[in-house]
Amino acid sequence: MNYIFKNKFVLYFIFSILLLFFSYRDFLITYRMMLLDEYFLYYHYQNIIVYYETGDLNFADALPMSARFFGLWLQFIVFKLVPCITITNIDINPNYNDLFVCTTFSLALINYIFKYLIIVLFLYYMHGILKRHIVETLFSIIFCFIFINYIESFTFDRLVVFYTLLILVFLNTRYISIVLILFSFLVSEKVMMVIGPLLFIKLIFLKDKNKLPQFISAVISVLLYICMILYLKEFQNFEFSKVYDGAGFHRLFLDFTNKSHISNSILPILFCLIPYLIFFIDKKKNDLNFSGYEFFLPIIMIFLGFGGGEHNLGRYAMHTFIIWLPLLSSQLNFYFQSLISNNEK
Repeated sequence: MNYIFKNKFVLYFIFSILLLFFSYRDFLITYRMMLLDEYFLYYHYQNIIVYYETGDLNFADALPMSARFFGLWLQFIVFKLVPCITITNIDINPNYNDLFVCTTFSLALINYIFKYLIIVLFLYYMHGILKRHIVETLFSIIFCFIFINYIESFTFDRLVVFYTLLILVFLNTRYISIVLILFSFLVSEKVMMVIGPLLFIKLIFLKDKNKLPQFISAVISVLLYICMILYLKEFQNFEFSKVYDGAGFHRLFLDFTNKSHISNSILPILFCLIPYLIFFIDKKKNDLNFSGYEFFLPIIMIFLGFGGGEHNLGRYAMHTFIIWLPLLSSQLNFYFQSLISNNEK
């Protein structure tokens, strides 16, 4: 068993290295776009790394971004250990700190790596954990490449999705999954917002009592997150980002005549719901262990738009694509096979 596991690990590791090697231009494009931040707007986690390096409180930043410690510590390690590569023929805003380029390099690098780690891990999840047919697995990997573009490429979204997927991979391995869930509060609140309700659904509606320890861990992680935020705010003088100054339910309302709302929110949300809508119609689970109540997972994520804004609703909902993509892939396989069979008759 250990020999087989080691062989599989080596194969997936080699596949990951090959993907990263042959797709190096993806990294360079991402890196260049991040440096041109006046055209490609995103949240500057680089500032927090500058604060870690210099101690300059002007770069300390605000909550909840500054509390996403796992990604920040990882980025800081990369910043300190990996030699910085600069890009030529690009004009950097002269008002930025001297460390802006190298902190951007570290953030671009981890985003690039996690993109392909998600794809490789999802391949293992489909074929190794869910034991799905090779056709379904291929469908899922193709769409994984597509849907990963709906989450943010320049911040910590890819890390969040990877960590959530890692929990799914080990969900039936009790002690590993408990540890991963407990420490998810250090990654992002988004991990807890996906995994917590998913475990609740499995526990209540699928009657999977074996998931009770993991659900308790999720509750503890939420409590730890709340305590951490309160501690940082009350005793470390952290403040919430000004992004949340206009927070309200009005940010959840979408304009179907607004091109930005359609592209950034309405269509991605619809993509998240399509597999469940198909299931409600055909009632086919295709040998997958899930509940129709998982329909609410993307909807729960939409409520992050209360603070994050209506242009991010689709991005938030897409954090759940690793949950429903196996279902979508099985549906595509089923209906394609049915279509082929009918044509052959």
